Amino acid sequence: MSLNYYNFKKNLFFLLLVFNFWYIFFIADSNSQSSMTICGSTNKGWYSTDNNTYGSNICTTKCSDLKVDGTGYARGTLSNGDFGLCAGSATSSELTIYRIDLGTSNGFSGTDKCTVFEGNITTDFARLNKGQTGGRGVFKTNACKKGVSYDRVYFYINRIQSFAGQTVFPDNSGTIARTQSTCSSNGVTTVTDTSWLDTITAGKWTNNALCYGRPSNTWSSPYVKASTTDLVTNSTNTSSNAAITYDDFKVLYLATGTTDADGFYRESGTTYFGVKVDSADSSKNIYAIQNGADFISGLPIVFENSQKKKLNLSISYYSPKRDDDTTVGVTFLFKRNGANAELAGYLPGDNGMYFTFSYN
Repeated sequence: MSLNYYNFKKNLFFLLLVFNFWYIFFIADSNSQSSMTICGSTNKGWYSTDNNTYGSNICTTKCSDLKVDGTGYARGTLSNGDFGLCAGSATSSELTIYRIDLGTSNGFSGTDKCTVFEGNITTDFARLNKGQTGGRGVFKTNACKKGVSYDRVYFYINRIQSFAGQTVFPDNSGTIARTQSTCSSNGVTTVTDTSWLDTITAGKWTNNALCYGRPSNTWSSPYVKASTTDLVTNSTNTSSNAAITYDDFKVLYLATGTTDADGFYRESGTTYFGVKVDSADSSKNIYAIQNGADFISGLPIVFENSQKKKLNLSISYYSPKRDDDTTVGVTFLFKRNGANAELAGYLPGDNGMYFTFSYN
């Protein structure tokens, strides 16, 4: 999850957000997760995160390991005028969980849905190391019904995510590419079509009033534009990383555009994961995750009349920090212009949440 974006799931390190609970509360264990892969000299390239092309054997290529005019990359090179993606460092990347509900096959409006947490748990993924606890919360399960099969979870999470980061221009300039202040504030808007989304024509963004864009309609992810019109060249003299806000709802809306009976936008081909805006607070998304999704385990849960059994939940995240002190966590979109790189935009890397439930 990012909750999804375009699969940094194979490329970063895990950190843990752990919840502690007692008796009718959850309890959780902290587990160190295995490391993921950064592309090396033999398998790097501009399309290293293309899951459809390279299957499960995915690695992420850092921008510092590429050149826009580089050749012989195992995972893709750029022709002149092409756009490519690479990973830069995140200097901040925050996410807040406000509420967690358990649900059943009766759906989002089912009377057996129960709220197990309401509060505020914020984690800044960019600042945590592998295995480090990101936040804690106390959750009660006494509202949940005995003998009912809870096979889905609803997470209420901030819709507008904040991130900042930097990398190097992938050319020979040695210049630092940073998140820019031009389109740093992207507030909540009503999304009913793609009128909020810009495209690039003749090497420039088309509409300077818009802050989200993609190179063309064939690209499935929206990027925050690094400038309103012209792409940013390696002559930039920006000296700090601007904090960028990013509307996470727009990602799945752009990928699907259709809803299920409960109003959730679901990724094509799956019934296991969806998102919709909280009707009571448009600044929050509600993420529906069902048994069968590849980032959750331990469902369904059936509560018993037992004083001994407890519900355990751990939520793991990817940490952008690696053991060699290099970091990733922001995806940068560059265009090749001869031997020069031009920065078009960026988006936050997937935080890679994985949910593990047990009841014992």
